[in-house]
Amino acid sequence: MEQKSLKMFCHLAQTLHFGKTAEAHHVSASTLSRAIARIEAQLGCELLLRDNRSVVLTAAGQQFLTFAQQQLAQWQALQLSLAEKQTQLQGKLHIFCSVTAAYSHLPPLLEA
Repeated sequence: MEQKSLKMFCHLAQTLHFGKTAEAHHVSASTLSRAIARIEAQLGCELLLRDNRSVVLTAAGQQFLTFAQQQLAQWQALQLSLAEKQTQLQGKLHIFCSVTAAYSHLPPLLEA
């Protein structure tokens, strides 16, 4: 199950509003609805009772919310644990400069 889907579900469980959750996660309401439907299909049960005016968590939804929160917390703890073990700086560096600077100043900098 994707981290993004778990995060969206947790947010939706707090707000009980598809529009607010979709906006917070920069997706459309229909994309959010499909993500929730995929989770429900994987689990084989309804997590939310929804109509045109309201959204309510089912008992299975409450249980899944606990699971999702634990998974996200464990993932974050793992990332922090692994990051603490890194002794070397890692990542991407993007340098933008003119063509002249790229030929005159950049080579000595990169050699260092």
